[in-house]
Amino acid sequence: MSIRVDAEELRGFLDTAVALAKEVGPAFKDGFWRKGQFASATDFAAEGKLGNAADCVTAVDCHIEKVLFSRLRSIYPHHKFVGEETTAEAGEAPITNDPTWIVDPVDGTNNFVHHHHFSGISIGLAINKEPVVGVIYLPILDELYTGVRGQGAFLNGQRLPLFSPPVLTSPTSLSQCMMFSEHGSNRDETVGSRMRSLTRLLLDKAHGGAGLESLRFSGAATSDMSMVAKGVAEIQWEIGMHAWDIAAASLIVTESGGAVFDGAGWWGSDVAERELKPLDIWNRKIVSVRYIPDLPDQPGSGRELQRQLARELLSLVEDISCTPDGLH
Repeated sequence: MSIRVDAEELRGFLDTAVALAKEVGPAFKDGFWRKGQFASATDFAAEGKLGNAADCVTAVDCHIEKVLFSRLRSIYPHHKFVGEETTAEAGEAPITNDPTWIVDPVDGTNNFVHHHHFSGISIGLAINKEPVVGVIYLPILDELYTGVRGQGAFLNGQRLPLFSPPVLTSPTSLSQCMMFSEHGSNRDETVGSRMRSLTRLLLDKAHGGAGLESLRFSGAATSDMSMVAKGVAEIQWEIGMHAWDIAAASLIVTESGGAVFDGAGWWGSDVAERELKPLDIWNRKIVSVRYIPDLPDQPGSGRELQRQLARELLSLVEDISCTPDGLH
């Protein structure tokens, strides 16, 4: 059964998430700068997660997630909770329509370990399995992104996107786009698939590619998608991330006027044309596209340009099989 919430309730959830993100901000900064309670290497305790040295976890991740869930459970005892570290430790949780807080205490942990500023705290709330509230806090940059379903998205109180392209220069192909992506933490045969996809995107059109204008890696899905919401980047694509990486960010992108789609590519398919699939945050695949204004006297043309860019990207990238998050 679907659950209904009104705008005032959603604002209350947002206020809670913002307050909690700011509460754990000092601990995040202590960990980043290795001071206070995380001053020693023993206190910081970075280690590979589940034996994968490329996917690390620190004592800061565990501390922040514990604090956030403790506070949220005391306020909303009947809500559900999905967190990166608790899921890694305890296994997948059932996914229901109930209000579910989805938390990544330190998104971009490898950045965090190496003192790279693109790392932050992601707090999303899903109801009926879809994001309705999103908060991304990047403490080192002092950037707070917020969004509520139907109420817009903001960066430090300023409405997103910050930068909007003039109508006549809106991108019509990937050759006009800055794209953010990630290579992921897997070090198996999927690396080859990712590299082939990125090669096709970068190759010029004369060689069967897209001629992508520029490709960037921030090291964190939340930061990548924040760039799309802000209007810095036109498009983002990733496969293999998790719901806690994108729950908040996908809501913030859509509330900024952007669009999000299932990121499963169809390179080499014998199907001439495929319909874009709507995003399922649990499916671990995503394409996000920035806000594009409508052309003069052409209502809906901005949305069609978003779909056009997503279709072009998906026609060139390979799909990679991923086990969906949660128990459905």
